Amino acid sequence: MHRLLSAAEALLEHGGIEAATVPAIAEAAGVSVGVIYRRFPNKDALLRAVYERFFTTTAEQNVLRLQAVNADDAMKLPLPVLARGIVKGMVEGYRRRRGLIRALTRYARTHPDPSFRRSAQKMNRATIAALVYLLESYRDQIRHPDPETAIEFALFTIASTLQNVLIEDERFIALRVPENLEEELVRMLCGYLGIEEVGPRKTRAQNANAE
Repeated sequence: MHRLLSAAEALLEHGGIEAATVPAIAEAAGVSVGVIYRRFPNKDALLRAVYERFFTTTAEQNVLRLQAVNADDAMKLPLPVLARGIVKGMVEGYRRRRGLIRALTRYARTHPDPSFRRSAQKMNRATIAALVYLLESYRDQIRHPDPETAIEFALFTIASTLQNVLIEDERFIALRVPENLEEELVRMLCGYLGIEEVGPRKTRAQNANAE
């Protein structure tokens, strides 16, 4: 099973949905086409399994990473550092698996089964749930009047921006992308949530007032 899903994932990542044919998956996995059909009734069932594994694994990895970050309250990262780390992780994740995310997004969006599309949306949301939960633990340091709603909205806005900028073949919005995308997303997240950045990243106006 793992070999089949990994083979399909690799083909999706490098060639898109068109490349992930059953014969190609079988060849990449080193098995016969019959082996695939003994495990999956059709290509769609196989692609569903790839989609579910990718997004479920991503969500689980986010939970594990964040548990490690905040395992000890005494060692909790400062909120500005955490916010920067979250944005960096999201940007790196989208860039590293760009081809696969593009193919899986297209697969889910064009799928004829509405129940699968709803399930896909839930799996997608779950990848950000752990990040939302972690930021909510800092709600007393967030100046936005409605931290819970704002945190989720901000993270999904970042995810949507990355989807449009890094994943879409043709952007729906003619967006002029900043040279330092990661830095601007950090600025957007901190500014919207009201997270006060510290140290050398203060603005010139803040430094002037401090003097």
